[in-house]
Amino acid sequence: MTQTIILTGFMGTGKSTIGRMLAARLNRPFVDTDDLIEQRSGKPISAIFADDGEAAFRAWEATIARELAAANNLVVATGGGFFTNPDNVALVQPKTTIICLSAEADTIYDRIKDNTNRPLLAVANPTRRITELLTARRTLYNQFPQIDTTGKSPAAIVEEIMPLVATYRPITVPHPTGSYQILVGNGAILSLHEIIGAKTTVAVISDDHVAPLYAAQVAGQFEQAHSFTVPAGEQFKTLATVNGLYSQLLDAGIDRQSVIIALGGGVVGDMAGFIAATYMRGIGFVQCPTTLLAMVDASIGGKTGVDLPQGKNLVGAFKQPLAVVADLDTLATLPEAELAAGMAEVVKHGLIAAPDLFAQLEQLESVDQPLLEKLPEIGRIVTTAIEVKRDIVTEDPFEQGRRAVLNLGHTFGHAIEQVSGYAVRHGAGVAMGLVAAANLSARLGLASAALQQRIEATLHHVKLPTRVPGYLDIDKLMVAMRSDKKKAQGTVRFILIRDVGDVFISAEVTDSAVRATWAAIRDD
Repeated sequence: MTQTIILTGFMGTGKSTIGRMLAARLNRPFVDTDDLIEQRSGKPISAIFADDGEAAFRAWEATIARELAAANNLVVATGGGFFTNPDNVALVQPKTTIICLSAEADTIYDRIKDNTNRPLLAVANPTRRITELLTARRTLYNQFPQIDTTGKSPAAIVEEIMPLVATYRPITVPHPTGSYQILVGNGAILSLHEIIGAKTTVAVISDDHVAPLYAAQVAGQFEQAHSFTVPAGEQFKTLATVNGLYSQLLDAGIDRQSVIIALGGGVVGDMAGFIAATYMRGIGFVQCPTTLLAMVDASIGGKTGVDLPQGKNLVGAFKQPLAVVADLDTLATLPEAELAAGMAEVVKHGLIAAPDLFAQLEQLESVDQPLLEKLPEIGRIVTTAIEVKRDIVTEDPFEQGRRAVLNLGHTFGHAIEQVSGYAVRHGAGVAMGLVAAANLSARLGLASAALQQRIEATLHHVKLPTRVPGYLDIDKLMVAMRSDKKKAQGTVRFILIRDVGDVFISAEVTDSAVRATWAAIRDD
């Protein structure tokens, strides 16, 4: 879940205007508590004060405070006296991020002098009254982070607020030797120096797509930072690339007290994590995923590795990160195809253990618009998908049992990637693999044919393919599957699905059934 952000402060400080802009920036719903009270009471605030008295208005605010304490993912603007009731503070503060906007008395008067719906200022000298109220409420307002709005544009104020709301509530991931936190939010990348320590020497490993966008922003947070860039693409996730990075790290003086920052998608995260696990017998590292796929899947759980010609991730290690920092702002720079690729893992997590998430994606319209516009609650989608994987890897940190269900769609998907020479993206391969898993499950009498149709429709909503390219030879696909690292005692294990939220592992699948599935989902 993502914390609600509340803007409070005196009237005329810009709470409503800034709140709406901030909500648009964060892709969240906006709520103005004064507007809400007027809607529910059926009368303007001035009439509530005149007819029922200030106590009645404060009672309305208390009701709204109880609702906000149970809400998530909102941006809220409160009335100026909303937190004069200490019970409202006690209810809301532990579960929300509260920021106080302020301004000078003369500025406040200039902004609101033409607004007649201000009952507290219906006096002979409103400027003096503003000063009196500001003085009386100083202690109240000062308990929250302050943003002075005097002489600033709304856009500039939003930019000043962003670091204060950079992260959502941390998601804690326990593991056998401790735990780490996942921070998800707009601007979260700005918190790396707080997590690692600005005086720590860091090695920022990125690729030639991501480094020009974010490497300087990351490295600039530290007194000593070295940046290393590798070519982008799965085909470079090899021992040769890793060996080259080992030499560069040594030349730069990176030692066991240094920290590696993996800045990029799943390929960079896998390689940088593997280097962190093996360089000098292990040094600390932080995952900073910049793709949706890496945020919801590859960066979580401690699995690292590189590919061999025979298959993906055949050399690797378990290495838990110090933290995972997922900055949602980086999704805006992703090509549409890469964003769609990440949605394959989101759909997969919905199928495994989040029926509500799958239902949300299933109900998307098939309109042709940018994915981020179709997914206004991307923060909630990301955190829900992360929580699915968090729960599973916590139960099975070393992939000895339950964790294998996270490979739903991957046995087929990895074979597609390998045989295509990685011309097919991982996410696209997983999407096809999800359809294949549903088809195979139905073929074995374990699921209804309608489930495959639902999965295909949902994948279409998020711009993912559902058919295997016809140029990929079935015999080669079968051989690739037999090299899959998920096999046990020479037998390939399949993740099958009975229904949304009901997946399981099986090795009792015949080659003929698998071949029939390959044939059924080919785009000939």
